[in-house]
Amino acid sequence: MTEEQGRKIKDDNDKIINQKGYVVNNWLPILDTPNLRTLEEIKGRMSVMNALINIAFEAPVFIIKNWIEDHDLSQYLSDSEKEILGKQNEDLTQFEINSLRWYLESLWAFMWVTNMIPGLEAEEYIGDNMASLLPNLENGDDNSKINNLKTSKSEIEICTVLDYYYRLHWYCVDERLNGREAKLNEGLVYERRKSLEWIYNQENDWDNVEMST
Repeated sequence: MTEEQGRKIKDDNDKIINQKGYVVNNWLPILDTPNLRTLEEIKGRMSVMNALINIAFEAPVFIIKNWIEDHDLSQYLSDSEKEILGKQNEDLTQFEINSLRWYLESLWAFMWVTNMIPGLEAEEYIGDNMASLLPNLENGDDNSKINNLKTSKSEIEICTVLDYYYRLHWYCVDERLNGREAKLNEGLVYERRKSLEWIYNQENDWDNVEMST
């Protein structure tokens, strides 16, 4: 992505955000040069997240751990996820459970990147069809629904949507800091931006993705 392309993406997104009645910050910079992750890395992260989500809905931790190990996915776990898999269900903190529930929105962004869904509207939560598109561990599914993914969005497409969510995140944070309520759900915007940031820059460790606004 050239600086000129980055500038155009910024200007176009600012117009969209302004048209929707949200606040625009003209001072936010354009994105750095992308260093995108491979499709295999993306599929690996999707796979462990799809498995871990089940723990937030009371699936036994040891079953999820065994499924991840049986499908050779352990290499894609972050340190915090390894900690979760080292616990019993009753020892999980509410923060850990809530974080795994938010993986639904994070995973939705990955599904857009891998062309499983057509769009990533910031005003809409995950679709009712989400579960049907992904491996259902409770039903004994293997990981083929993710393994069989063959394509991902182009660099420009990812840049454009990440830039959009970056600017929306600033709007949400600014509203909160000024005692107002954003017209968007900040958690949804945060989680989707995090996924896109992780894809955009290979230096981003999942537990420490740069999320400043």
